[in-house]
Amino acid sequence: MKRSVVLFMIITALVFVFSGCDALQGLLSPEPVEVIVEEETGEFGISKVKGPSGRTDEETAVFTWTIEDPDRQIANYEFRKDGGDWSELGLETEYAWTSYSRGPHSFEVRAQDNEGDYSIIINWSFTYSTGTVVGQMVLVEGGAFTMGDEFGDLEEWCRPVHQVTLTYDFEIGKYEVTFDEYDAFCDATGRTKPLDNGLGRGNKPVRNLSWWDAIAYCNWLSVKKGLPVAYKLAGEVNEGQLLDSNGNVTTDITKVVGYRLPTEAEWEFAARGGKYNSPYKYSGSDYVDEVAWYSGNSNGEPQEVGKKAPNDLGIHDMSGNAYEWCTDWYGNYSGSAQTNPYNDTPDSGRVNRGGAWYNDAPRLALRGFALPHSRYFRLGFRIARTVP
Repeated sequence: MKRSVVLFMIITALVFVFSGCDALQGLLSPEPVEVIVEEETGEFGISKVKGPSGRTDEETAVFTWTIEDPDRQIANYEFRKDGGDWSELGLETEYAWTSYSRGPHSFEVRAQDNEGDYSIIINWSFTYSTGTVVGQMVLVEGGAFTMGDEFGDLEEWCRPVHQVTLTYDFEIGKYEVTFDEYDAFCDATGRTKPLDNGLGRGNKPVRNLSWWDAIAYCNWLSVKKGLPVAYKLAGEVNEGQLLDSNGNVTTDITKVVGYRLPTEAEWEFAARGGKYNSPYKYSGSDYVDEVAWYSGNSNGEPQEVGKKAPNDLGIHDMSGNAYEWCTDWYGNYSGSAQTNPYNDTPDSGRVNRGGAWYNDAPRLALRGFALPHSRYFRLGFRIARTVP
């Protein structure tokens, strides 16, 4: 019986071996398998060369870029604005973007080579802070006017009334300088941004800045526009003095061609409507609510510039919203007629004009002063420039 079992096992083993030869042969000698090795492709490098970042007041943004691998064959560049659809640009490595709105924007570029592979995406982020409201100037033609409190009900230092003649034309800001504009200056120069006291920034008039801060902004703007600077800055020889087109100290306002603060006489002439000689108590109207932000209508905070009606020259907010620095030193009025007045004699402070949202209705003849290094939450400025 044991012999039969052993024989059975031998026969079974032989059947398995011979019947499984093909399978065993397959295990020992497998069919060749095709191995596919993918070529290394994918994103390649592209670098930014030029383009805006942070805040800008430029009306056109120019972007340029380059490929990091100069041997790579580029078939096309593509760009998109503010996350929109991609657009083809061909082989151009520069793009000029115009007509964008105020506020934040993004611009992206990518390249595609002749193999169909895309580069990494490069991105510029910037905020346009000028738009259609701020940064505009109004021409004020020279002329004569009566300066001072003609109604006789303001403080005595607002009198006596006197005749003033301006023999030259000048430009003055259509609006008060805003936080957006001044913040762009701070971003460009590394200056500390002024406080807003929790009352808002953006298109509201900038405040909490000294007379020195204001003239530094004027000089920066002159350089941006390719003009000679108008002032010697704090710490410089002859600090605070006006400069002519050759950089020499002057007291003749007609020789100053860079951006500056208005003289007190320029300010009042412009507020009264210049050549129109508007007979109003406020700049543009006898009805204060039409033209001014003051304690009676401001809801306790400054408002965006340009929301009230302008005066006859098209200038906004010369009554109310924020007090404004002038370039002169403060001094008592004289009853004598004057031509192109500018007070460069140091006194108790630099002139400020215009009233503020925080105060009673601001008559346009009202005047005050502050120390040039002082900063007040109601005090800002607007720019001016002599017409060459």
